[in-house]
Amino acid sequence: MVDQYYRERSDLAAVLRWAAREDLQEAAGNHCSLSVSDSGDKFLINPDGRYFSTLKGSDLILVDLNDHTGTDQANISAWLLHGQILQKVEKAKCVLHLHPKYTTVLATLVDSTIYPIDQVSMRFYGRVAFDSEFSGMIVDQTEADRLCDKLTEKQILIMGNHGVTVVAPTVALAFDEIYHLERACETLVTAYMTGQALKVVSEEIANRTSQDWQIFSYSADLHFSELRKVLDREEPDYSN
Repeated sequence: MVDQYYRERSDLAAVLRWAAREDLQEAAGNHCSLSVSDSGDKFLINPDGRYFSTLKGSDLILVDLNDHTGTDQANISAWLLHGQILQKVEKAKCVLHLHPKYTTVLATLVDSTIYPIDQVSMRFYGRVAFDSEFSGMIVDQTEADRLCDKLTEKQILIMGNHGVTVVAPTVALAFDEIYHLERACETLVTAYMTGQALKVVSEEIANRTSQDWQIFSYSADLHFSELRKVLDREEPDYSN
C-alpha cells in the first residue's frame, strides 16, 4: 500500500485488529478514528458495517469535513461524533468509541462510578467523565455536540446506557487506556457479583496511585509495540 498516511493507517488498523481479539467491539457498528490534520477536519476512520478483524490499513476511510469526502462510507454517528471531537477537544488525536462488555454493563447502572478497588481501577480515579442523559442514537449534530462537551476536561467518557469514548494524543495511549478501562470494569462488575461489600481504598491512596500511573506512561508505547509484533507475525495483512 502506497499512501501518504501509511503509518497512520497501519497504526489504526492494528488497534482495530487487537480490539477484535479482546472482544471490545460490538457487531460491526463501533468506530475508531485518527486525525491526519492539525485542525482535526481530516481523519481516518473504519468503514461502516465491517468486522474489525477483517480490516486492513487500506480499508480505512479518509474523511475530509471540508467537502464531506468519505462521509457516505462511514457510519453517520461515527463521522458526526469523531469530527466534532477531533476538531474541538484538545489533545484528541485518536478517538475510540466502543461497547466493551464490562464497561457497557457499568454504563447501564444508576451508579457508574469506577470505585478504586485495585491498581487498575485507581488508574482512572478522577479521570473519567460520566454522561447520564442518553437521548438516543447519534444521528444529528446536537447530540454529537452534547457528547463532545463532556470531553473538554477529561479524556474518557462513560456514556450512560450506551458505551465508552476515549480520546488521546496518540493511538498507543488511546488503546492502552481503553484496554485497562475494560479490565478495571471487569474487576468491578465481578466484585459486585460476589455480593460482598467492596474494599474501596481512601481518596488519598486512590489519588496517589492514579498519579503514580503517570510514572509508567511510557508503558502504553511498549504495549502497542508488543501487540504490533504479534500482529506482524500472525496477521501481517493488517498493515496492507
